[in-house]
Amino acid sequence: MQIVTTSGGTINFIAREDILDTKTYTIKITSENKNKVILTDATPTIGSDRFYSTYATTHNFSENAFFNLEITNTTDSTIIYRDMIFCTNQPSSTFEITTGVYTQHDTGANEYKYYTAP
Repeated sequence: MQIVTTSGGTINFIAREDILDTKTYTIKITSENKNKVILTDATPTIGSDRFYSTYATTHNFSENAFFNLEITNTTDSTIIYRDMIFCTNQPSSTFEITTGVYTQHDTGANEYKYYTAP
């Protein structure tokens, strides 16, 4: 899963095939909530960093929403990468998806009584 902020971010990925300059690629991002394509980049700038590829976007995403990412090799009409994206402005080290949703209650000593058959 990729994590971006509301102002975009860098997506790191390892494609199913090598990214070549002789082929063309398309990046499509679909909102999972709206089931609507929110970004299509027919001429993406895909970089490389040692063992993986990178794609930087400045698209404005909705906070606390999920998106589907699909990268297609349009030269051969094959999908080379799929992933999910989650958008949050919280630091990933302190992010908790259940913050404020669940509360902890003290139910007592949690003692059990066991009965055996006579």
